[in-house]
Amino acid sequence: MLTKVEDNKLVDRFSMQVGWSIFVLSKREDGYHIIAPDYTKNPFKDTTDDLTIALWVQLEQVHCLRQLNIDGETIKFSDKIVTSKNVLQLDEVYLQRARDCDKGDSGWYIGPVDETEETDGELEAYYAYQLLKIRPSIIQVLALPYEYLVVFEKDKIKAILDDNDVDVWNGVTN
Repeated sequence: MLTKVEDNKLVDRFSMQVGWSIFVLSKREDGYHIIAPDYTKNPFKDTTDDLTIALWVQLEQVHCLRQLNIDGETIKFSDKIVTSKNVLQLDEVYLQRARDCDKGDSGWYIGPVDETEETDGELEAYYAYQLLKIRPSIIQVLALPYEYLVVFEKDKIKAILDDNDVDVWNGVTN
């Protein structure tokens, strides 16, 4: 695709955020390549021209939003997600996105559905990209709007409540 664009219109290291990924033009001996953070390594310093993961994340998030027929809120791979300690190992978890959050914070909190589960009240923080390895099924909902709440049972969405506490997932299959 880049071979169709005149060289004088391409700028080395030009970057653009699309969804949670940042795509960068990289000039090499054989021409320009599009690269993205390498989420299998350290995406803050490692890049790859294999765009599979970056595009998969975009597809998953857009698909979820389209199923609900809503606009989402951007989340970057580098945004923080706060969880109850060890909650990501539980079968049933909920995610809730708060509006008032600092830059670099996604607003997402992940907690146990069953409050009797032992989490000791301790919190952990993850970068959003770390969920790709720990609990990839959660990636699809991370672009949902603020004030939404999602309930997961294992890797399946059981409910998505909007900002009026209406289950907008009812009847949607995943």
